Amino acid sequence: MRRTSILAILFSAGFGLSGLALAQGPGMAGGVAFKFGPDLAASDWRYMSFPHRPGVKFTARGDDTVIVQTNAGVGVLWHPVPRKVSKASKARWRWRVTEGVGPTDLTKKGGDDRTLAVYFAFADDKEAVGDIDLVDLLRRKRSDVLMYVWGGGVKPGTMLPLPYFSGRGRTVVKRAANTKSGVWFDEKVDVRGDFRRAFGRVPGRLVAIAVSSDADDTGGLNVAAVADLCVK
Repeated sequence: MRRTSILAILFSAGFGLSGLALAQGPGMAGGVAFKFGPDLAASDWRYMSFPHRPGVKFTARGDDTVIVQTNAGVGVLWHPVPRKVSKASKARWRWRVTEGVGPTDLTKKGGDDRTLAVYFAFADDKEAVGDIDLVDLLRRKRSDVLMYVWGGGVKPGTMLPLPYFSGRGRTVVKRAANTKSGVWFDEKVDVRGDFRRAFGRVPGRLVAIAVSSDADDTGGLNVAAVADLCVK
């Protein structure tokens, strides 16, 4: 993805907990589920765009699912993480790809398109206060990003450096670009354990979670969905 200027922001106003619910299911009791619907803005989801690039259409379907669509565009949908789960170590979600860009080099600026990514952003205690603005943290290089990706051409489990964020980002490939389409896959991850392996140190507080799609370099079409996004 070619990024030559500061991130532009289009996000809904306000910070609250209306987009959150207690997580249910095996291993997630007591955690937090991030609701998407019935309306993304009302559920405290915020949209991040990029200058001079087509965007991504995110659409809530019910409370628990977001549909992701872009034609040669890029965009990020993010949500602040409440302090009560800012030390969360586990995460779970489901995702499905209907159409997606082919294998790319996820370490290459201007060539790192991928169909889906789920981000986890961390910050030190002094930054993790008040109303979190993820874009400001990234711009000031005050956040570390761990990105789980559906895309690229390397085997699942591979960790790669992100070509952005001045060394403060890492990619974990969960599903390669050629993964079977039209099928829901369940993911369960040890976010803090993966962070330590990726960065070689203990993470700060979890301050934001995000879903993104990227097809601007290849001019491709991405149609996908993410559901049941939870942390504990």
